[in-house]
Amino acid sequence: MNDDDFLDVLRAAADKFDPVPAGVLRDASAALALRSLDAELAALVESEVLVRGDGPLSLAFESDRVTVSLEIIDDVVRGFVTGAEGEAVVETPRSRRAVPITDGWFMVTEVPPGLVRIRVTALDGTPVVTQWARG
Repeated sequence: MNDDDFLDVLRAAADKFDPVPAGVLRDASAALALRSLDAELAALVESEVLVRGDGPLSLAFESDRVTVSLEIIDDVVRGFVTGAEGEAVVETPRSRRAVPITDGWFMVTEVPPGLVRIRVTALDGTPVVTQWARG
């Protein structure tokens, strides 16, 4: 038995007795699908959250080309963008929803709770993505 045959036996045993949970594979695939090595990062510059009650979460992101202001209330993400045009893509680890930017504004409903980030295209064509934020 050579090394390749031995590794095949080990892989088969691991698959049979200790398989990778389906959720791990799904989440890993989603993370790889959402990576953006070519995008400029818009960093979080301001955050306001109401300490008591169910008020909105307000976030502001900035890059050299774009600013993105967000308001997250329950499952609704509203945003205002300067320096970008076209569409805003609201990404979560498991979903992507593109909506048009109209006069700088966009809105997405039914956004799952948890991490969220926004992807836009700057006026010069540069892709820009915000940092992940917990909505």
